[in-house]
Amino acid sequence: MEQLIRRAFSPKNGRIDILFIFPPTTIAERYGKNSVGDSGGDLPPLGISYIASYLRENGFGVGILDCCALGLSFRKISEIIRDYDPKCIGISATTFALPTAVQLSEKIRAEFPEKLLILGGAHANAVPEHPMETYDCFDLVVYGEGEGTTKELLEIYRNKKFCKSDLLSDEDALNTVQGIVYKNRDRIVKTTPRPIIRDLDSLPFPARDLLPYEKYIPLPNQYKKTPLAHMVVIRGCPFVCGFCDQARTTVRSMSPKKAVEEIQWLKENYGVREISFWDDTMSYNKKWMREFCELLIEAKLRIIWSCYGAIRTLDWPMLKLMKKAGCWNIFYGIETGHPELMKNIQADKKNVDADMIRKVVAWTKQAGIEIRGSFMIALPGETPKLAEETIQFAIELEPEYAQFSITTPYPGTQLYDEIKAGKWGHLTTDDFSEFQGWNVVFLPEGYRNKEEVWEIERKAFRSFYFRPKFILKKLFTTRSITDIKRYFKGLNLLIQGFAYGPMPPHIREATGRN
Repeated sequence: MEQLIRRAFSPKNGRIDILFIFPPTTIAERYGKNSVGDSGGDLPPLGISYIASYLRENGFGVGILDCCALGLSFRKISEIIRDYDPKCIGISATTFALPTAVQLSEKIRAEFPEKLLILGGAHANAVPEHPMETYDCFDLVVYGEGEGTTKELLEIYRNKKFCKSDLLSDEDALNTVQGIVYKNRDRIVKTTPRPIIRDLDSLPFPARDLLPYEKYIPLPNQYKKTPLAHMVVIRGCPFVCGFCDQARTTVRSMSPKKAVEEIQWLKENYGVREISFWDDTMSYNKKWMREFCELLIEAKLRIIWSCYGAIRTLDWPMLKLMKKAGCWNIFYGIETGHPELMKNIQADKKNVDADMIRKVVAWTKQAGIEIRGSFMIALPGETPKLAEETIQFAIELEPEYAQFSITTPYPGTQLYDEIKAGKWGHLTTDDFSEFQGWNVVFLPEGYRNKEEVWEIERKAFRSFYFRPKFILKKLFTTRSITDIKRYFKGLNLLIQGFAYGPMPPHIREATGRN
């Protein structure tokens, strides 16, 4: 462990200017289940890794603590801060990790009051003012792409001899920095948004050398070979799904040439045999995808890869080319096949309709590419009867794996705003730690109570995964000991966490059952 912690730091002139912290949450917390076990699923925080790399290239000392992968306690984090003495601490938090980020920040502030505390990440991007309005533990919030914003802040902070009070009292200086939120006495100030980075090729590769890369084993259905690396080559998403905080964001791409260069670098430096692309919709630009696949084939790297794709962006020729270039798996956000439910969340903009979904899924299978399908239950306008249609649609499509998520309206999304305005149903909690896709934080008008939603969730997993046809298919496609181990982990995750696992505590408390 100590070796991994030492690896996490890259000083400049003997100093760490900023330490990025990804707060400690467990796999069980992320899935809202205490029984999922050690099934893998930790992902490298590429967002802060890009910022750290950019800052290091511009002369700053940096560190990254991925507390999820390292399993660090608050006490251990405090020890590390005391040992390495970073001048500034940046905490990155998703919505469900915000309560943990707040607790950690309160502890850091109490022990190290001189440290500048900055919050960034998905929640800050979605609702920048919320953390400053609600909590007193953050000095600044960074929203939008953080590379340029963090660099400018650190330059000003360094010029002020790393004196936090001097920085925070200089409103003129803070107002020159685009993309931040700060508090001036009792007033919340949000500076103008920073223009997006259009040339992604100008950014260095993420600082993977600071991460505990040995710890990043994907969930059982998401990989075939290790070592595996995660990549992001596209920022933004052109679609408008109401439940997604990336909806309506400007799309930019790394050049296909640089994407292949990064893959080659990963193979040469880390022995990587598989790439998992985590772009929201890697397939959105057919010209880009075609050039990328052709360059990857030409490079003869013998790398397999998986990605996210949108139904309307793929056709038979493209799928054949992707397979030839090493693509073995595509994750489709199918959500539902019901036309009304699809329109309620504007998923029809990316999926068109059920017939288009059927056609592209058939082409994908014909090309020899496996499918992970994402389906949503407790959608706006849904009833348990309509949820049954979604379950049957998933069975009809028969992807290799199906994910059934409970609809979660994250702050900053169109769906969240609609529900807060009284449309579709109501939120059941304001506790953001429950906003992870497995708890019932939104109850549609068509459901009686949360227990009815959880029962539909369990029925979805049971109906899909415990069919004889599915089980036999997995038995016949098992090719190695690695496959057997992956399937066993996946089965444990399914049984313990979703299909037949112990009843969640919140259901036991509500019903009095065990």
